[in-house]
Amino acid sequence: MIKKLIPDYYYKTIEDIPYNTLYAQGYRLILTDLDNTLISYLEKEPTEALFEWKKKVEEMGFEIILVSNSRKDRVEHFANLLQLPFVKFAKKPLLFGMKKAIKLASKPYEKNEILEIGDQLMTDVFASKRFGILTILVKAIDKKTEILPTKINRKFEAFFLKRIERKYPRKYQQKLDQYVRDKDEQQM
Repeated sequence: MIKKLIPDYYYKTIEDIPYNTLYAQGYRLILTDLDNTLISYLEKEPTEALFEWKKKVEEMGFEIILVSNSRKDRVEHFANLLQLPFVKFAKKPLLFGMKKAIKLASKPYEKNEILEIGDQLMTDVFASKRFGILTILVKAIDKKTEILPTKINRKFEAFFLKRIERKYPRKYQQKLDQYVRDKDEQQM
């Protein structure tokens, strides 16, 4: 199980992800978390930067689907404003939401064409690793605004990060060390 908590890549923000490279590698469908991945929990409307990000990646040829554990009204509101398909209450790390999202895609995709972006090891990374797709972890936008279930997940995350560091020091150094440093910096 512990290996399924190690992302394929870590970037500070969604803007830092090398979409051109991923597209050249054959990726076409982006499944993305909403809260603290694309926007803060405090946001009530998509930001201009989020609209620009969506336009940029769609112009490259990517399809985007929101896959969120959040409640229906919030996810649906953002999805409608962004004109994106969505899965609400996805129950990540269960695969229910990932499977449902794939069915919403405009066409069938192979798993080697799908990537997932999220800010949590315990939900986003674990779900996409279990599903067998590329996993990109990003720094949470604003941890101070997180809801109780996410705060609880962060406690589990801290425990597993220490285990990963001991058991897989090279992978930890390559894929999680910067995430932990960024996380610690954010809490100060």
